[in-house]
Amino acid sequence: MKIRTYREGDGEALARLMVTAFGGEAAYANEYFDPRQNPRLDPEQVHIIEEDGEVRAGVTVLPMEVLVDEKPVAMGGVAAVMVHPAYRRRRYAGDLMRVALGDMGDRGANLSLLSPFAHAFYRSFGYELATEAVEYTLKPTDLSTDPGQSKLRAYREEDLPAMMALLEAESRGHQLCALRSGGHWRKTLGRKDFEASVYEADGEVRGYLIYKMSGIREGREPERRLEVQELVAATPEARRGLISFLAALDPDDFDVRHWTSREDPLHPYLLSSYVDAKVEPDQMLRLVDVEGALRLLDREGGPIVLDVADDVIPKNAGEYTVGGGEVVRGAEAEDRVTLDVRQLAQLYAGYLPARQLARHGLLGAGSPGAVDLLEELFPTGDPWLFVPDHF
Repeated sequence: MKIRTYREGDGEALARLMVTAFGGEAAYANEYFDPRQNPRLDPEQVHIIEEDGEVRAGVTVLPMEVLVDEKPVAMGGVAAVMVHPAYRRRRYAGDLMRVALGDMGDRGANLSLLSPFAHAFYRSFGYELATEAVEYTLKPTDLSTDPGQSKLRAYREEDLPAMMALLEAESRGHQLCALRSGGHWRKTLGRKDFEASVYEADGEVRGYLIYKMSGIREGREPERRLEVQELVAATPEARRGLISFLAALDPDDFDVRHWTSREDPLHPYLLSSYVDAKVEPDQMLRLVDVEGALRLLDREGGPIVLDVADDVIPKNAGEYTVGGGEVVRGAEAEDRVTLDVRQLAQLYAGYLPARQLARHGLLGAGSPGAVDLLEELFPTGDPWLFVPDHF
């Protein structure tokens, strides 16, 4: 057994392994592992286990950027964690995850995100749940029509800069939101199964909708579905016009699936809030380098000592004094908390409040005011990854 990185000619073998491990279309898998067709792929960050001269397992890290306190920072997106069915139960996925974490640290990526197939597996490598989505399944008649729908039109290539600016503005409200490269924008809008419409008023694009429509779904009522991939609006008028587009679908033919962040729910603004809505766990976060990750924050709270445990990356374990926009290794403040790197990730994302973690026994406060200081330093927010940025 040999662990190595991607070599020229591995793409076809990796694509076959992806189809064997996950199913899906061979065309998609071949495109995924072709650097010419996948703008996110860095072959040097595709880690492989080879046995008997064949690729038997792989882990891909996509070099991306996300927003931390509205600033772009490097993030390693872990994807395509796959093992040939005949070679499972040999800890190959775990071996590759440890290699990937070490490589991310060497490259200066202090943060890593992934979409888990099993939360327990990735928790064993220091990841923890840090984002969620509200998934709606709606009838078009659940939504309101609006005269502003007349300002919608089909996407044109020259709309892209305005759409990019709209997404950038919207992303600032979401910790860990991915920055979408021009290449990934074009790949998203170029997908044959995706459509896009824009809301234009006074010659200015003020909102857009990316969506896909299913074919006939045999045995389902209604037979077709429209899935909203992304809805971004700069004004209330634009939002009403885009929602009206969905409301205008024939309810005998279509239902609508739409995802929102937890702080941007749809149902409170509907004529009837009795709709099918469920909370979906989404991304898990790993602080690959705790000190480096803490230094990325733009916070004025504290000072407080964080006594961090990390059973996977030993150099992360220890005390950090955080406060006044500074991070110092060691204990240099009276107030302190003890916590695991996994719960620190949840605080870092703004996913859970410190008080709730303490209530569940997931952090220990060394003084009565320590939890208050921790909540001041790590306020809850709206961490979110837009649907087209999932990997």
